[in-house]
Amino acid sequence: MIRPIVFITGDIHHPPDLIKRLLYRELGVSEDYELKAGLEYVKVLHEYNIPCTLFMTGKLVDTFLETIKSLISSHDNVEIGAHTYYAFRGLLYGYTLFIPIYRKFFGTPYGPKYLVRYDVLKTVKAFSKLGVKPIAWRTHGYEGNDYLYSLLAELGFKIISDCRSERFKVFKRNNILHVCINMPVDDNLHNMSPSERASWHERYIKLLNIKVGQERALVLQLHPVNMALDNFDFLLKIIKVLLKVNSLFHRLSFLIDL
Repeated sequence: MIRPIVFITGDIHHPPDLIKRLLYRELGVSEDYELKAGLEYVKVLHEYNIPCTLFMTGKLVDTFLETIKSLISSHDNVEIGAHTYYAFRGLLYGYTLFIPIYRKFFGTPYGPKYLVRYDVLKTVKAFSKLGVKPIAWRTHGYEGNDYLYSLLAELGFKIISDCRSERFKVFKRNNILHVCINMPVDDNLHNMSPSERASWHERYIKLLNIKVGQERALVLQLHPVNMALDNFDFLLKIIKVLLKVNSLFHRLSFLIDL
């Protein structure tokens, strides 16, 4: 049996602005709750010597610069990628109200080209404070476009992970490597009831057991904040399945030189 190659990825966002916290009744949630989940996520993977690629918003980096510096310096299993600056939140996005308008007229929630460029450059600047030149990018909501990808290539990015596919799929577009997620994304877990979440977990594990025998590589999208919903028990179940088949774990940047 061929050992599958596995890329574990996840996205970490900055704290919601006050308007969003009021709208979604999240005032009682600590501002660093996603980052705290990310730190625990990395620790769990580190115990099994499993690397990961974490996509962080530029605003998260600016807000918690020293904490993220410490994370990078103390865990060599982590690769940091960029995940836009604002994650389509805040005033420039009408506190998310402009997203359907931007999507209709510009083909992406990112909005017009000048806004895309502003956000990307602001993201790169934030990462420079970490001493990191990011080469991996995932657009918030997985909705990039050709202008964005061409701009990222000009700025030295090498990998985009926005696309999704049933099978492992890698392709070159706009002079940049696109790596598709080929397992279900966990975006809506936090909106599910405990029973719905348990059912989703069960289906995911069943599919994972099938795919480790079929695919040469798997790209997983597992948000740390969603893995924290059950104190990382689901993440540990995933790890158990992957270790059972003697998987080879890599960061996404592994694919650049292949």
